[in-house]
Amino acid sequence: MFQMNLIKNLKTSYEIVLSNDKKLLCHLMGGKTVIFDTKTWEKVIELKKPNNPSHLHFSQNDDMLYIKNTVGTFCVYNTKDFQLIKTIKSGKFFQIEEGNFALLDNPFTILDVLKINDKKQVCTLNFETGIYQVLTELEGSHIKFNQSVTNDNTYLFTLYYLKEINGNHYSRQKLVKVKNPLTEPSYSFESLLELQNWDLVYFEPVHQVYIFVHKDYELTIMDAELKNVLKKSNLIENGIQSTDEYFVHIASSNDGNYIVLTSNDRVFILGFEDLTPIQIEEFKYACFAEFSKDDTYFLVGTWSKGFVFDNILKGVKL
Repeated sequence: MFQMNLIKNLKTSYEIVLSNDKKLLCHLMGGKTVIFDTKTWEKVIELKKPNNPSHLHFSQNDDMLYIKNTVGTFCVYNTKDFQLIKTIKSGKFFQIEEGNFALLDNPFTILDVLKINDKKQVCTLNFETGIYQVLTELEGSHIKFNQSVTNDNTYLFTLYYLKEINGNHYSRQKLVKVKNPLTEPSYSFESLLELQNWDLVYFEPVHQVYIFVHKDYELTIMDAELKNVLKKSNLIENGIQSTDEYFVHIASSNDGNYIVLTSNDRVFILGFEDLTPIQIEEFKYACFAEFSKDDTYFLVGTWSKGFVFDNILKGVKL
């Protein structure tokens, strides 16, 4: 597959994450989080709390592992002996929404979407004190965390809402940027009316551009200010056959040479310069594909299996 060497076969893998020092690899199954030592590829431990994990992050120095499940429960483990340090759930005054989250510089502090007084907002939440700070005043039916842009201390969310036009209601989206959440919090949003109903959005940090993926296999690249469309490309015109698939994940290689698109049936590796397909593989019920942070590995997750490949594309520019 992908003309790459398969290093490790995994079971169900909704998400696969390497520690920053590359010593540990985690993958999320339906009822547990499984951790491997990347030197031996032997299993280190299985963490059964929280049940139904959906997203995880290592702290910057890899001393803690944060795991969130599908109903918003968090468990924090130390990585020395994987003892459970902290558990936090939705409470009387806030409800933690399902979805990905960001770790902030302060210990035990995250950026996430909370439902407060029946409204969903972007908030900081400190696990030790239980104190949260509401950073936005958004009106919408759903808010999804997309990505951390660490160099700019900016965090990207998509806001979904309904707009009434001539008596009819239409689904609309706005890209929300939250900046400096711990020091001088602010937020702004882009309507991007010409790019409505995108499936995925991703900020590519090497080239400093936004990539939008649409339902009709079209990709739109915009500049960092979201003022100009730099390029449009249709994957069907580049030889990809249309199916009933839908896109679920987007990422790039660390060197910026490649874009990875995951649909529910296939994984595409595209060359960044012209967005042409380099590798395409079928994976039934795919949900995740990314290069590791230093491009050493290529990671693919599906509802039934996971794969760790030796990335032969590292450093190769088309």
